Amino acid sequence: MSWKLLNSRTLIEDRWITVRSNDYLTRDGREIDGYYLVERSNFVIIVAENRGKLVMIREFRPGTGRQYLTLPAGHIDAGEEPVAAAARELQEETGFEGRNGRLLAVLDPQPAYLRSFGHVVYLEASDRPVARATDGEVDAVLLLDWETVIAKARTGEINDMQTVAALYLVRDLLGKG
Repeated sequence: MSWKLLNSRTLIEDRWITVRSNDYLTRDGREIDGYYLVERSNFVIIVAENRGKLVMIREFRPGTGRQYLTLPAGHIDAGEEPVAAAARELQEETGFEGRNGRLLAVLDPQPAYLRSFGHVVYLEASDRPVARATDGEVDAVLLLDWETVIAKARTGEINDMQTVAALYLVRDLLGKG
């Protein structure tokens, strides 16, 4: 049985995020006041290969104040299909063109408090960048073989949760690495 929503107050709302404070009645009759729910647009996590190597990026993440080695990712625009968003984001972040895209999974990143869906998309990347990357958040673009990437995930050097989940998912579904 689901919790019953008693009241919802919008605390923040802009083009990037909505934060609500919700009051609920649980299935055992307990009231929970001020349960925060974050809503953001759906996004893509891109596993792109260039001649058998993964297209990875290094970027700073303000939430932890650290650099991360991750897969390219980004928001899905209103009305945009996930595979098209993945190709657009891959080119914006890395300069590589993506083709032959496949939507492999839709994941709930943090269902306890986050309303957003992560679409894992596999793309074949062009032989070389076809354009200059336009995303100012990306510090470096790297091409790494599967063995190196999985080893970095195992040692914790790659520890962004959505990157690790997408890597292992693609590895298992497509027999990569």
